[in-house]
Formats: sequence, C-alpha cells, structure tokens
Amino acid sequence: MTELCVGIVGFDITPEIHPEYGAWGTTPQMTEVDKPLLARCIVLDDGGYRIVWFGSDLCGNPVHETDLMRDEVAEAVGMPRQQVIWSTSQTHSSPTIPGSGVPGGSSITTCGTYSTEYCDAQLRNLMVAYQEAAREAIERLQPANVFVGKGHCDSMSYNTRFPMPGGGVKFSRNYAEGLQGGKYFDPTIGLVRFEDKQGHPLGAIFNFCCHPATMINDVMVSPDWVGTAREHIEEVIAGAPAMYVQGFCGDVNCYHIFGTPAQARHNGDKLGKAAAQAMALSIPARSLPLRSSWKTIDLACRPMYSRAEIQQNIDRRESFIEDLRHNPGATWFCGINFPENYPVEDKIKGVSLQIDYFKEALRLLEADEPVRTTLQLPIGGIRIGDVMAAISPGENFTQTGRQLRERSPFVHTLVCGDTNGLFGYIGDDREIDRGGYETDSFWTIMFVDGFRLPLAKGTVTRILNAFDGIFRELAAA
Repeated sequence: MTELCVGIVGFDITPEIHPEYGAWGTTPQMTEVDKPLLARCIVLDDGGYRIVWFGSDLCGNPVHETDLMRDEVAEAVGMPRQQVIWSTSQTHSSPTIPGSGVPGGSSITTCGTYSTEYCDAQLRNLMVAYQEAAREAIERLQPANVFVGKGHCDSMSYNTRFPMPGGGVKFSRNYAEGLQGGKYFDPTIGLVRFEDKQGHPLGAIFNFCCHPATMINDVMVSPDWVGTAREHIEEVIAGAPAMYVQGFCGDVNCYHIFGTPAQARHNGDKLGKAAAQAMALSIPARSLPLRSSWKTIDLACRPMYSRAEIQQNIDRRESFIEDLRHNPGATWFCGINFPENYPVEDKIKGVSLQIDYFKEALRLLEADEPVRTTLQLPIGGIRIGDVMAAISPGENFTQTGRQLRERSPFVHTLVCGDTNGLFGYIGDDREIDRGGYETDSFWTIMFVDGFRLPLAKGTVTRILNAFDGIFRELAAA
C-alpha cells in the first residue's frame, strides 16, 4: 500500500516596479508595494500519481492564457497539464501579467506592453519562479498525514447583488446595505493541514468565498486581505506555507470596497483569526487515494442579438455618456450602477468597452459571420482521501458552491473557483433574469475571450450535474 507524500514551497512573486511603466512594466498606475505578492506550491504524490497545485496572489488570467502558463510548468517537470493546477486569489491589487491582453485588478486598469524587452524578461522571471518552486516541492516530497477542519467567519463578506423592488439588481458596495438584501453568502472556511510523520507542520490550504477587493484601482500592489489572513494561519502552523484557494465568489465581496490597506488588514484579521482558531481543532482524515477527474462541458449562450436590440443597446450607452457631460455624478445605465467615486473618464471607458462590443455584434450580424452558440467550461475534482476539491475557472455564484457541498459525498469539500483560469461570472436562472453586471453587462466586453454572448438559463444545472458525475467517479476510486 502506498502513502501520500507531500512537498510544499512558498515563494515571492512581487513584481519589480519599472520607473516609468510601473509594476512588471505593464501597469503604470501601480508604483508602490503595500505587501508582497506570494505564491505557494503543493505537490501531492500517491505512488507516482502526482498533482502540482499553485495558489497565487494574482488577479488571474483567462483560461487560454492560464493554460499556456500551466503548459510551461508541466513541460518543466514532465507532467501532463491536467495535473498542474493554477489557483489565483483574484486580488484586485495585482498588476497585469506581462504578455496578457487582460488588465490586472479591474476592467479600467491602464495596461499595455510599454517596453517589450523589459516585459519579456519579467514574464520569464515569473515563470522560472513557478518552475523552480515545482521542482523544489517535488524534491521535498515525504510521507504525510492529513488533517481537516472548518472555520466560520460571517463578518467580513456579503452578497453584493441587492434585489431592486421593481425587478433587476443593484451592485451594492456597502456592507450594511448588502446584508439587507438577504442574499446568501458563504461563511465557511475550509481547512486542510499537512504534517510529516513526526507531527511537524508541512503546510496548509485555506479556502474561503470572497473577492479580495478592498483595494481597487490603487497605486499599491497587494494581496489584499488574503495576505493578513495567511499570516495568522502560518503563525499557528509554525511558519509553514499556507495556500489560499478562492471559493465560488461571483456575487460576494468584502466588507470594504475601494478601501485602504488598513481596511484590508482589518478584513484579513477577521478571517485569519477565525481560521487559526479552527485550524487548532482540525482532525485526522484519510489521505488516500489521490486521484483527479476532469470534464469540459458545453454551456449554451443566449441567442444572438437582433439588429434592433443591438442599436438600442448602443443608443442607451451613448445617451449615458452624453448625460455625464451634464450630470457627472450619474451612475446608473442599462441596468447596472457604476461606483459613485468613479471619475467621469473611467465611467466613459467602461461604457465605451460595451459600445465596442455591440458595434462588433452589428458587424458580425451584417456580415452573417457565425458566433459561438456555446462556451466550453473545463471543470474537475481532486480527491485526497476524505477531501474533495471541486474546481472551476468560473466566478460561480456562492449559492452554486453551497449546492456542491450539499451534493458531495465526501466528508470535506473545498469549493475552488478562479482555478485554472478566469472564465467569467456564472449565475443561476433567477439571477440571469435579474440581469445586472455579472450575468449581463460583464459579458458585453471583449478583452477576456473575444466576442461572447451571455450564458443562457440552465447553465448552473448543467454544471451541478457534471460535478455529480465527477464526484461519483472519484468516490469509487
């Protein structure tokens, strides 16, 4: 009979600050470091079957870009891509990864490649750091025991999708207001701890559902509240590395948005203290078998817009831009609300991205060019004995994560979003009917994955059913 072997490495991925072009030479507005960006690599091995799992203080990249980074690591350590897992916290204080076409912490972050030579070198250094960490973690592999626990923190997050009395939804950026909406948010902290056979800590995983978005469009690079929470957890495991894995947080945010480093630390204190307390009460769990299962599922999109719908969407957005000239404080347009503190130029940028989308829709319609009627979502599961990690690149809504836990046959289930890339927001049928930013407006931008139609109703049912199959397969392993 084999034993689970574990090797864990922590490493620093804090970007260099270019004197003219900011962090990594891609993000001019980011010129300071509040807290270092860190990454963790956990290697799990069961008789030669191996998983390399990274958790990083990064906003994240689209699936196709993330696959390229996974490919590099997979080739370096001689493994298939499927067994290299790439989780990101989605901190909104991460700069743009060199070579990416997607901004770092928000859709209006100024980004670009201002010095190709500098940016290429930064990207190479970053990828070498991941490859070296994977090799080192493999070298550290040793027999390990697994402990599991659950913490509870309901005072630093809330559901941002506030239902409006006349229908629709408001993106609430106020904690007290958000709580009045009565929408579900997940207070569960999932914890997995690894020890060597002598009882010495090797490291841990902590899993929670909440955007690290205290600091948005800030000049400071930061892991946000994740960094402070991690410090509390690592203190109780004798300084061993703790890896954060984001939950299904598409509709959940932290207590402060557009806040300060001090407020990010305050949020992190709340979560970290609750997690540290629960970590001390974690209990032994079976560590074998180690297995994974992967599926790519087709998700249906809404029908292509008609010419009249396209023109109406363009007209309404252009009208909002005109209104801003007379009323700079305007925030509502086309069923969504901008932050009250956004400068007019940032509002215009945000609306212009959507106008570009609908102009492209009109071009496609007039040219009779085909558009995608389905989008592919790669999902999977990793079984570590009694522990299941349900993995999705989607920003699934938190209610979907709750349903996954209820349907899982495993004693302990981690719900892992923002993993193996960023796909986009995924809401259930009721939320699709409500519209709003996540289920409608977000999809009318093209920098994530080109022209995509919003997801159709029935999406969450399709995802849950696919996970049911993954659970059954891994439960029978």
